[in-house]
Amino acid sequence: MRAFEQVTITCDCDRLSYGEACEIAARAAARGRGPVRVELERVVETTTAALARLIALRQELLRSGRDLRIAGLSGRAEHLYQISNMAALLPRDADTAA
Repeated sequence: MRAFEQVTITCDCDRLSYGEACEIAARAAARGRGPVRVELERVVETTTAALARLIALRQELLRSGRDLRIAGLSGRAEHLYQISNMAALLPRDADTAA
């Protein structure tokens, strides 16, 4: 079985909205066949709808043999991720986990 290279998508906004998450999903679908890492280092605020869209994207990727990990949350986005207990549904890369 051939291993596919990881696809990295960088979010260049400071607020991750549902629309931005949909753009990430479209980019993930169009790029590569390997696992997806979403870089969120600039994101300091997010909506629950955006996180829900990333969770749905992960489920779509898992069905096709891929996966998704997030990296670099901070600020209110990190707080929302933590209090919503998203780790099981939307895992972080080990090197970025708090």
